Amino acid sequence: MSARMTSVVILDDHDAIRESLMAFFEDRGWEVFAAETAEEALELLGEEHPDGVTVDIRLPGMNGYDCLRAMVDSGKNLPCVIITGSPEFHLPDDVAAMPNIDANVFVKPVSDMQLLELALLKKIEDCKGEIRGAGG
Repeated sequence: MSARMTSVVILDDHDAIRESLMAFFEDRGWEVFAAETAEEALELLGEEHPDGVTVDIRLPGMNGYDCLRAMVDSGKNLPCVIITGSPEFHLPDDVAAMPNIDANVFVKPVSDMQLLELALLKKIEDCKGEIRGAGG
């Protein structure tokens, strides 16, 4: 019996960045799902059950902040790592307070993809611990 692959949704509207992230995670043995818009990501999260999500902030339509809020509102408190190309990045207080959001923010282009992977893996583990701790 083989172990289930760790899975991630990559949300980014830039093809080259999304494809680069997808290739990196696939090469590292992750199951990867991709979305170009927040709306597409939310629809995907209704169909798939990934372990974590990377979220771009500046997106066409719904932005990354609103996507994170919508995920939580729908009960999908998935571990998330934020990736942004925005030099004026500021995490709103309500989003920063979400326990599923990693404190690390990665700036595009991500210079060390292994650090990104480690941050996401750590957040996934942290969130599993919170779920186990809440249940007794």
